Amino acid sequence: MKIKVAIAEFPPLVFKQDKKYKGFEIDLWEAIAKITGIDFEYEKHNFKKIIPLLVEKKVDVGLTGITINESREKIINFSHATLDSGILISVNKNSSKLNFFKTLKNIIIGEYKTIASMILFMAIYIFVFGNLIWFAEKDTHTFSATYFPGIFESFWLTVVSITTVGYGDYVPHSWLGRIIVIALIFGGVIMISLAVAQFTAFLAAKKIKGEINNSGDLSNKRVATVGESTSESILKKVGAKIVAVLKIEEAYIKLKNEEVDAVVFDAPAVLYYEKNDKDNYIEIVGEMFDKQQYGIALQQPSQLEEKINQAILNLKESGQYDLLYKKWFGEDLIMKI
Repeated sequence: MKIKVAIAEFPPLVFKQDKKYKGFEIDLWEAIAKITGIDFEYEKHNFKKIIPLLVEKKVDVGLTGITINESREKIINFSHATLDSGILISVNKNSSKLNFFKTLKNIIIGEYKTIASMILFMAIYIFVFGNLIWFAEKDTHTFSATYFPGIFESFWLTVVSITTVGYGDYVPHSWLGRIIVIALIFGGVIMISLAVAQFTAFLAAKKIKGEINNSGDLSNKRVATVGESTSESILKKVGAKIVAVLKIEEAYIKLKNEEVDAVVFDAPAVLYYEKNDKDNYIEIVGEMFDKQQYGIALQQPSQLEEKINQAILNLKESGQYDLLYKKWFGEDLIMKI
């Protein structure tokens, strides 16, 4: 009797090529079937229908990067883990051009503490030097002899000296006043240089890294992922504007057309699309997060579970699992169980 194996396309785990299903999970399942003598047939479905079909006992096995988690284990069974995985973020490297007003907003939001500190320091600097200059020049007729409005005239000289503009309406006449203004000018040059350097470094970092660098940057961003996947629930938690699609291919089309800011999905698929990106527009940013494991989904209960688990252990011990892993993922061991 043939059992029914529900699959959905999820390159490089499951996909159709030359009228035949291929991929890491296809190879793994067929190796398991060979060891156990299980006779089977594939049934293609949308990913979100696989678990309900198992619950309704309309199929016997479910493949396609199905994450093992507590909520699913309440209604279906899983084999031993077949692949370590997690979530990765893809962005369109061609859409990361800097927008002046958007960048300015990001600087204010992201660097507000630094900006506030600089403003406070500058205010203190102007206040201290303004008073020193007024005190040195109060008897030379450079400013008004009284503190008010003389101090405001001194503050004006302080500000234009810091910026090295020097309008000439106030010029120090005493040697002490001149020395103080020279010190003021040198200090101003240093402060302005530091501010410009910090601003330039920020722009360079944004140009190199872009607006999205990790999961914390996804809030309020348009992010495409497969509907009802674990990625969708993660995106809800971080406050992303979710664009749900049926197939991950649709998400990458939207990313290419700049309809979304990012694609967030399981690591195997993200790595696969980046590796096979002929148009060179996909860029993976940040590290893998929300680590998880895939397993073969089964009915609850399932007479196949013990056979399948024994076969998985056999494949690992014999080294055949390692060969399948290298075939599809190369020497990168990031997802190997």
